[in-house]
Amino acid sequence: MNRKIAALLAAALLCLSSVSCLAWGEDPLCFGDQPLYASYDDQDHLQINVIKVDQSPKLVYFVCDIQVSSPQVLSTVFHNDRVFEAETDKQRQSRMEKTAILETIAENHQAVLAINCDFCGSHENGIIIRNGVLCRAKTTKKLDMLIIDQNGDFSLHYDRTGEDPKAFAQELLDRGVWQTIEFGPALVENGAALPLDNKTHVISTRSSQLEPRTGIGQVGPLHYVIIVAEGRRDGYSEGLSLQNFQKLFLEYGAQTAINLDGGGSTKIWFYNQVINQPTSPSRQVSDALMFK
Repeated sequence: MNRKIAALLAAALLCLSSVSCLAWGEDPLCFGDQPLYASYDDQDHLQINVIKVDQSPKLVYFVCDIQVSSPQVLSTVFHNDRVFEAETDKQRQSRMEKTAILETIAENHQAVLAINCDFCGSHENGIIIRNGVLCRAKTTKKLDMLIIDQNGDFSLHYDRTGEDPKAFAQELLDRGVWQTIEFGPALVENGAALPLDNKTHVISTRSSQLEPRTGIGQVGPLHYVIIVAEGRRDGYSEGLSLQNFQKLFLEYGAQTAINLDGGGSTKIWFYNQVINQPTSPSRQVSDALMFK
């Protein structure tokens, strides 16, 4: 990690004690003297503040501080609308496989902010619950689960040893779980870094490899942080290793965080435009995580 990144992270660390105490409308996270790149505030529903950290030619990334008034402001969506409870497993999987570019999904669902999610339509593994509906309950050995409950709180599930997916899916539904996102690796739990083990996660690249990254974390009640790192662009941004991606979430106050689909899928839509420079602008995805 170069000195500029280390200095930024150290500055953020100094104010972690105040991060979790933010009230609605207070200054976002600990951006210090850095000017906001973009912001959105509709007073009592959704507040988003974005900074762009530009340390080119090696690294450029965005940090989004998001405060919402209710858990329903955070949702997920498939390109092919929603998955219906009455459908068969085959019909649901067929719906989930439909894809579009992120901006089309975001526009169709009036999102203020949207990011690529877990591209769960590209495979048939894991337990997928979206907006309270069970879409799939299949065995997985290489996926970590982000659980979002009806209060908008995050938790992680990553030990899949001996898991009965149908039974666990029903347990989650009985607990009122609203979303499950299957990707990984899980990065932060209870405010501490989790071990990164390349052998157990879905991503095909080494954790030390520099890549475009997308991830989300929870700072406190109804308070979230999204980090999107640019990558694979010589002279602009090479990307982040998972280790340094994890460190950024810790330094920006995340108590829980997970890595989402990245690489060519990494894209962030904010207030009617894509604000990063995707390496694959026309890459289609099956689903998005959004705030609206």
